[in-house]
Amino acid sequence: MDKQESLRQIRYIKVPDGMRIESDTFRLDSNVMLPVLLQPGQNKLTADSVSLESIVSGMLTLIAYDEKHRDCSYYKDFVLTVDPMLPDKLTKAAIAKEEQKDYDFSEELFLAAYHLMPESASCINLATLYSYRAVYERDNGDEEKEDEYLIRAKQTLKDGLSRFGEDADVLSEIASFEAFTGNLEEAKDYLDRYMSIAGEGEKKQEMKKLLARIDLQLENDEEIKEAYDFIMLNENDKAIAAATSFISKNPEVWNGYFLRGWALRKAQRYEEAKDDLLKCLKLGERSADIYNELSLAELETGDRELAKTYLETAADLDPDNLTVTSNLAYLYLRDSQFDEAREYLEKSRYLSGDDSIVKNLIEEYEKMTGEKIGTLIHEEIVHNDTEKEDDDDDAYAAEIAEIEKDRIPEEHECHCGHHHHHHEEEL
Repeated sequence: MDKQESLRQIRYIKVPDGMRIESDTFRLDSNVMLPVLLQPGQNKLTADSVSLESIVSGMLTLIAYDEKHRDCSYYKDFVLTVDPMLPDKLTKAAIAKEEQKDYDFSEELFLAAYHLMPESASCINLATLYSYRAVYERDNGDEEKEDEYLIRAKQTLKDGLSRFGEDADVLSEIASFEAFTGNLEEAKDYLDRYMSIAGEGEKKQEMKKLLARIDLQLENDEEIKEAYDFIMLNENDKAIAAATSFISKNPEVWNGYFLRGWALRKAQRYEEAKDDLLKCLKLGERSADIYNELSLAELETGDRELAKTYLETAADLDPDNLTVTSNLAYLYLRDSQFDEAREYLEKSRYLSGDDSIVKNLIEEYEKMTGEKIGTLIHEEIVHNDTEKEDDDDDAYAAEIAEIEKDRIPEEHECHCGHHHHHHEEEL
């Protein structure tokens, strides 16, 4: 039962005659209406449905879902007078329901416990439930709900900080949450705040290790970004140095080898480039970008057939990659393999019928074969509108400068956290 359904099950009554609930700090107020929670399937109040238990249940539902209710503070005092141990009982019941994956009821119980007696522990319990629920929704393929519950988890922890100030437990929890969701800068900020107030102990040592890992990751990310930026500026030696620095600290991470291989290939150090690109494959990474770079290196060192094989693999991995399909069309055309050339020309034309390289290759094909490639019969042509500046070391274009000299390559995802011109070596 969700929030709105639960609230719709509430009815209000006057204080029943003969009700006696009081303590040193609480007195019944006959002017305050008492909420009664109807049982599932029940639409009307009856004498039998009004009990202390149903009244407490109604109050707890309001405490959970409507903390701003004008009488919420009174209801909190009421239920704590009835049972001072209620927050602990609610928490135990919530954990049991969580383990049974009855997440809606567990949420209501955790919310009631948190609002009834706000503490860092009850705040963290509620946020943890939302995190578990997010994982559950992800495993069931509902990304929208996964995002919803991740947002709730974060909001709950931030609410805890607003309620409790610089609380060490909440700070460590939200830092771990941000690290888990990949927000490393935010995680570092919360960890720095935690370190400034937390006492020494096992928990602080764990958080120190997490902070050290985050600092290293942020440093590594900066080196990766630096290597990529140097490649974009055609400062290949600097890119190689930055990537090498990253590799020295992360020898089992493929990204550094890819960027260094890319820079080495641009620096015309083809054998070294191939070694690094093949290392990416040995580390388990397979992407069209890696195989496309390998094809360029093989083409430059004279192995035209292997270059085509690598491009075929790239096309299998990324069938909508215009760079790959047009480069394959070019290679097959140059080797007079006209059936294969036509196949990739058709694919390239479908991806971007207005592409100047594709148009020129089609013209070349028609001249060489005497065959016409007919009008594309599709209602929609997929375009990549992102354009980048040309690069002077276009490996394929160097061979077919007579076809076109002003290629503007498109931008593609390089799968290493950045976009790169895929390729400035395009046709």
